[in-house]
Amino acid sequence: MFARILTFVTLAAVANAYWTFGGTPILVQTRLDSIVSPGVVSSHVHAVVGASGFGPNYDPDQLMQSKCTTLSVQKDLSNYWAPQLYHRDQNTGQFTAIPSVFNIYYLPRPGPKNEPIKAFPKGLRMLAGDTFRRTYNASSFEDQAIDFVCLTPNGGSDEAPPLPTQECVGGLRAQIFFPSCWDGVNLDSADHKSHMAYPIQAYNGGDCPDTHPVHLISLFYEMEVAVQQFDWHGPGTWVFANGDTTGYGLHADFQNGWDVDLLQAAIDQCSGESGDLLACPPLAALYDPQAAAACVYEGVVADEPTGVDAPITDLPGCNPVYNSGQTCPSKPTPALVPVQTPLPAGWTEVGCIAEGTSGRALAALSTTAPNMSKDVCASFCASNGYTLAGAEFGDECYCDNALRNGATGAVLEWDQCSNRCAGNAFENCGGSSKLTLMSHGGNVARAVRFAKDAA
Repeated sequence: MFARILTFVTLAAVANAYWTFGGTPILVQTRLDSIVSPGVVSSHVHAVVGASGFGPNYDPDQLMQSKCTTLSVQKDLSNYWAPQLYHRDQNTGQFTAIPSVFNIYYLPRPGPKNEPIKAFPKGLRMLAGDTFRRTYNASSFEDQAIDFVCLTPNGGSDEAPPLPTQECVGGLRAQIFFPSCWDGVNLDSADHKSHMAYPIQAYNGGDCPDTHPVHLISLFYEMEVAVQQFDWHGPGTWVFANGDTTGYGLHADFQNGWDVDLLQAAIDQCSGESGDLLACPPLAALYDPQAAAACVYEGVVADEPTGVDAPITDLPGCNPVYNSGQTCPSKPTPALVPVQTPLPAGWTEVGCIAEGTSGRALAALSTTAPNMSKDVCASFCASNGYTLAGAEFGDECYCDNALRNGATGAVLEWDQCSNRCAGNAFENCGGSSKLTLMSHGGNVARAVRFAKDAA
């Protein structure tokens, strides 16, 4: 990877300072693309990272109201996505989504003119690559900007444009370098590319052409895919969500959720050459990996299996495997449904609270269930006549009409309750000695008074 992103060294005044959002976990895998297919189910499944407010449409002001992001700097409320990569079973032909994480690099790459590097403007969105491409043009910067790294047995790596045709025992990296020259006017274009351009000298650095004179910070993704967790049976083992087995159709999208002043400060003040966020003062001050790990998606998904939870017989959408002779199965377009289930009528979520100091905060009744979620817990407590419910450790639920054993009901930072609900990975159900507290009819205030009186 470092050889690739630092290859453009022959130009004068190349700055080496950069930062990396490494190991960024996936926010959601679904058929949504707010750039190419706004408002509707998109053509194929994408793996999305970043702001929890991602959805079918892009509104920068709304996106920046997201509760959190899977990136370690919570003030970058952008979204980054690429097509999901699948493993195809040799015997059954079924597809399983392969686990992946993203490494996201921000790189200054000026050319001989030493043009000033600017932050992404508010509302910018862009696309790199072409989902329909199945060949390689070695003279095209757009084609050069897409390639793969196969991690080999001896710890080395092979890097090439097509999807590797060999086993990658150390994993696979799919790599996308975005154009960094902006026309200075349009935040998007009909093809989501024309308002941007690659530099004159190379796809990964250089001077901007006169048609696109504003030199933005360079953006580079690595999608690290754990292909080593699955068997290898030759070419065709791996298939992208768009049906591509060549890798030439790899592409990626970006929608901006940065505060422009913060991003510009990072560009101007970062001086480290290690990629370490903590070497970039404006970002180091906002570093919060705990919130990133606790962040869950808040929006909607296409109501269909995606191969994440269990193998599927065909790729969602009309995406037959390339050169396989397959045809598209006849299926209705799925509805968009919320990932989080509303609480029962009259119930509200209070927030994350600490357990009691000398016992359970909610001690009257409890249960454990493999399908636990916030609504399941609240419904269980309501059906047994209780007005307080607390979910904990992902699959536990506690009920009472009062807070007990020294619990005060003081609401903690939301990310203190970071355990995923056993029945819904898009909800958090408590944490270590922490409850996700819910109440019916505003009972919490009365419960706190009761607890104080009882003490």
